[in-house]
Amino acid sequence: MTTFNSQGLNIIVPCFNEQDNLQTTVKKIKDWCILKNLEFQIIIVNNNSTDRTEEVAQRLVDKNILFVNEKKKGKGFAVKKGMMNAKYNNVLIIDADLSTDIDHLKVDWLNTYNSLIIGSRPLGVEIGTPFIRRVYGKVLNYLIRIIFSIEIKDTQCGFKFLSTNKLNEIINEIEFGGFIYDLDLIMICKKLKFKIIETPVSYKFDENSSVSLIRDPLLVIKDLIKLKKKF
Repeated sequence: MTTFNSQGLNIIVPCFNEQDNLQTTVKKIKDWCILKNLEFQIIIVNNNSTDRTEEVAQRLVDKNILFVNEKKKGKGFAVKKGMMNAKYNNVLIIDADLSTDIDHLKVDWLNTYNSLIIGSRPLGVEIGTPFIRRVYGKVLNYLIRIIFSIEIKDTQCGFKFLSTNKLNEIINEIEFGGFIYDLDLIMICKKLKFKIIETPVSYKFDENSSVSLIRDPLLVIKDLIKLKKKF
């Protein structure tokens, strides 16, 4: 069992084919943390990339930047691997394309206790998302609210912040690698009686998103059934 330091911030950046974004993203995160005078660790997790993501990431490694590989395919497994390599109680999960920017993080969140703060696009601003994806998101969230009896407006936003001394318990509980991992994390936190808060964010759609509206809905429904059995 890992012992985590309560002071400081881990930033987990799961990556799949992010060679074009990674250097700029990591520099922006690092500069922001230095500006805020934070003790921090950026954890880049390469998840089966087929481009030069690993090469770019390895060049970025320094005393504040860690690079790890996760061979199990799926963002959830990449996030879990990042948590396993974390050294602080505070964890920010953020997309490698910075579709939601690092400056949405509030420094005073680091002083919260057993809380999950979720970026919410419906409460904030969503830029450039195609109509069909918006419809898909609304339908998925409607199903999630009914099936799991939660009132969260946006379970799937990639911007999530955890402050907890129970990180080992969360790591042991995460089971889903696909896009439903977000809901798995939320339900784990609900089970642990965390305070769960939605915060407005500005989200900019990445046209290179790997989500397939043809393939992924079927996988999501299958995982929803499995997740319901878990909770």
